[in-house]
Amino acid sequence: MAEMRPGSPRGDTETAGESAALDKLSRRIETAREAIDPKPPKSPGKYQSLSIAWRMVLELVIGCAFGAAIGYALDEVAGTGPLFLVVFGLLGFAAGVKTMMASAKQMQRKRNEGDGLGG
Repeated sequence: MAEMRPGSPRGDTETAGESAALDKLSRRIETAREAIDPKPPKSPGKYQSLSIAWRMVLELVIGCAFGAAIGYALDEVAGTGPLFLVVFGLLGFAAGVKTMMASAKQMQRKRNEGDGLGG
């Protein structure tokens, strides 16, 4: 009998059957590999806590700096005293705290998901 070519109708069904068999075999091989050498759970990096702390500090400082810069620029344009500098500095501080708190919630949610506790 002649060999089936890839474009023939019977060749497609045979290829689909072979593909399903290969997928099943791949899953069995992966299961066996994990049973032999299970992947260790990812542990936090050595400096992960330090990087989180620096991220929060930077969010706060950058918020204050942007607010103060905008306030200073408005003071220069308007010719007023440090009124806008103080107002926008405080607004920048508030924005930095808000961003910092949002980051803390996001990290807490990530940590809870990693522990399997849910968010």
